[in-house]
Amino acid sequence: MGRDRIRCESGWRLKNNSMPFFYFGASNNFMRYAYVGHERVEPQKGLRGLCACCGGELIAKCGHFKIHHWAHKDLKSCDPWWENESEWHRQWKSHFPPERQEVVFVSPATQEKHIADVYSEKGVILEFQSYAIDVEEVRARENFYQQLVWVINGVKNEFDKFYFAQSIVGTDPNDSMLKNVKWFGRSKLFAKWAQATKQVYFDFGTDIVWHLVRFDSNSKTGQVRAYEKEKFIQFYGGTSKPILSFQQSAFGDR
Repeated sequence: MGRDRIRCESGWRLKNNSMPFFYFGASNNFMRYAYVGHERVEPQKGLRGLCACCGGELIAKCGHFKIHHWAHKDLKSCDPWWENESEWHRQWKSHFPPERQEVVFVSPATQEKHIADVYSEKGVILEFQSYAIDVEEVRARENFYQQLVWVINGVKNEFDKFYFAQSIVGTDPNDSMLKNVKWFGRSKLFAKWAQATKQVYFDFGTDIVWHLVRFDSNSKTGQVRAYEKEKFIQFYGGTSKPILSFQQSAFGDR
């Protein structure tokens, strides 16, 4: 697919109409950005703004127990793929420039709108997934965005990190970063994400991300490859140190 882009008021548009064009906007109920007038701003107490996706009214939430965020007054008409952001989710997004976060894509064929967590300088969408979603939604997102990489929260379930550590049973003789796995425990984390058609990486809370190379759900065996998290982030145009310009108090979910 070509990567020619035409500059427009709200972002870039790809010449190939099979790819959605997009706007810089907002993402979900725990949103970092809203439009106040013509400015794309972060929440401040007392402010009201507009959502770039649905045009709905947003209210700045600046309390003491959750991250400061924008919230929809009414979510009914906004992105059905929205989900509240965890600390893990926001931290990942914050490795990337603000203009690359919370980007609204619009299908030129159907006018369907959805919001990518990060649209990288490589032309690839990064979706940071903490909550469980069914395979139908996985497929729908992959079909909509086309150029997509999943990054999965491996510490959402307190046992998954332990299961993963117990599942590594060997190293490929020709590649020290390629590990053989025999999934241990009842969790279906790998079995579920093996159904994805795009690349899937797992973050188990260390300085490594693990690419799911292959996995057979019946035998529970497969392979994963280790990548340094810092290099992974830099490859997609991010920085090793998060850009935390928003205020943080306590995060609502981990």
